[in-house]
Amino acid sequence: MGFRLKVTGGPEEIAFDERAILRAEFFSDSPNDSNARATDVALSIKVWGKMLYSLGGKENDATLNAAKWSQVPSEKADCYRSAQLDIVAASQMVRQYTLPDAFVMEYTEDLDDETGVGTFYLHLKQKKDQNAAVKLDGGFGAE
Repeated sequence: MGFRLKVTGGPEEIAFDERAILRAEFFSDSPNDSNARATDVALSIKVWGKMLYSLGGKENDATLNAAKWSQVPSEKADCYRSAQLDIVAASQMVRQYTLPDAFVMEYTEDLDDETGVGTFYLHLKQKKDQNAAVKLDGGFGAE
């Protein structure tokens, strides 16, 4: 199984492929104090991966672009971007999650001097008043 994440709508495209993403999670969260189905649902995507640096400028450094996006203040329109997470199994897309108005909730980089390998964690959250625009698709191979 593999994962692809593509973020568009900012000054640069952020794209992670199967080589970079180790784990992904779609998250739908209702408030803990709710006794009935809440209207205050939080929708998010969490991604864990390896740092694949772009040396020599041959391609965009996705982790650098994600780190820059995490610093965009809420006053700027491009703090909200479209994020699409594709789940791939046996070379076929089996699930697709699209958050059209996502923002960075949390971004971390963990760098290890001994192994020379870095990892990242990216938590994207959908703008709550735009939850109805979120798309969850599957069954792409069936006809």
